[in-house]
Amino acid sequence: MKRIKSGIPGLDELIEGGFPAGRTYLICGEAGAGKTTFALQFIYYGAQHGEPGVFLTIDEKPEHVVEDAESLGWDFRKFIEDGKILMAEITPYFSGVGKIPHQKIIEEIRALISQIGAKRLAIDPIAPLVLGGGGESATAQTAIRGYIRNLIHALDDIGITTIATSEIPTGTNQLSRYGVEEFLASGVIVLSFRRGETGFKREIYIRKMRGVNHSMNIYSYVIKKGLGIVISL
Repeated sequence: MKRIKSGIPGLDELIEGGFPAGRTYLICGEAGAGKTTFALQFIYYGAQHGEPGVFLTIDEKPEHVVEDAESLGWDFRKFIEDGKILMAEITPYFSGVGKIPHQKIIEEIRALISQIGAKRLAIDPIAPLVLGGGGESATAQTAIRGYIRNLIHALDDIGITTIATSEIPTGTNQLSRYGVEEFLASGVIVLSFRRGETGFKREIYIRKMRGVNHSMNIYSYVIKKGLGIVISL
């Protein structure tokens, strides 16, 4: 099975050498845990090693994401100019389930991938792609779950390795906005905070990883300038 290196120091050792290629993985966490950093790091590492990537931003303007990457010591502009990274904002085109079919979103993503021959894709975050036109009724929730299922399956059919971020709703045990994304993704990695004697510490664990004999332990991690997320093994 082909493996895609995560670019996260310490992570590949926990998942038998990297992510199984061509699948979708969910990175879950509270606000400030480092989900966007994880996604940026995944794309940046790929660009450094001959694997072009598309970073699809939903909540932020691409320029702001590039500036955030620069604050971490990563020169995204160089790779963008060289056609190794494509930053795209999809929000203006899609407003949610019930209005734009998942096939339209996939067509747009496929076009972006084709522009640079991308091998990696990051969606940050995934939930807004299906917001709007939903609702809380059982029928609406069933439609949303079907929409997400079709979207993730279509991404896998493209054959690109995808990292999608998901914010953990405050005060819940959910790992995603709709409670179904984690079941459909091939892998789930959770970033969290733990209160210690001197303050909060960041922790990471692998909730699931299909086809991988992965570690079930909880590890500490830090975010360092120039390196990004670094896991302590």
